[in-house]
Amino acid sequence: MNSLSPSFLWRMCCLLVLAVAISMAASVRESWPAEPPFDGAVDRAEVEGRVLILRTGGTDSTDCLKADKAEAIEFETSVRVRVVLRDVCPRRERTLLEKWRDELWPTASIGTAGIVDVPVILDRPLGRRKVFNEEGHEILVCPIVGSRLKTMQQCLK
Repeated sequence: MNSLSPSFLWRMCCLLVLAVAISMAASVRESWPAEPPFDGAVDRAEVEGRVLILRTGGTDSTDCLKADKAEAIEFETSVRVRVVLRDVCPRRERTLLEKWRDELWPTASIGTAGIVDVPVILDRPLGRRKVFNEEGHEILVCPIVGSRLKTMQQCLK
């Protein structure tokens, strides 16, 4: 009568437990947490009368970025602006194995900046007032003179 050795049974039991654990880890899905809103860096602005269009962006595509809040605090000689953006695209769920892989071997990603135009209506026309972002840096303001290309050409002169 041939009996199986205890060490062989122990190895088989460990392999079975390992196989079950791997299959469970591969099928368990974890959803990504919701992205918090973040400050959008205002690069430049375009103006026509009382409408100030702030050009801001982030690291995600334009389709996913939405303005959560836009503020313009007006002073006698300046306007201070701030834009808060939110990534509204849902992220796909990832498996537990994908999460472990991402933590052990993070992938390098090259972000393409998405540009979002956020209109803000001022109490009075901008005139000669200067526009500053919330860090106090002056923002280039271009008067709108037709198409976007003409506006940018006029501004770069």
